[in-house]
Amino acid sequence: MFFTDEKIYLNPCATTQNSRCWLTSKKTDIKPAHLLTQHDKFARHVMVTAGVCFGGRGRLHFVVEKAKVDAAYYIGHLLPKLIEDCNQLLPGGFIFQQDGVEYH
Repeated sequence: MFFTDEKIYLNPCATTQNSRCWLTSKKTDIKPAHLLTQHDKFARHVMVTAGVCFGGRGRLHFVVEKAKVDAAYYIGHLLPKLIEDCNQLLPGGFIFQQDGVEYH
């Protein structure tokens, strides 16, 4: 079975979405400057897709900058590369597992 997924990597200064702060006291004891963050509206980012399986991992495939990832782009650009990785890692056959994104 070959599992695939996509991920957008942002400029590290652009978002604190996944930042966590472990507190030993109440949130009210923290300086407000430490809780407020600025976000770049159109931060530079890169989107990659890849797959993994018991036989190893596929290559990273980069989405072209400013490309709209829809069904046509996925089928025309990303899926053939992912299938190529499957064939290389699992020459005896494979099950291709995608997540629940609409364009899949």
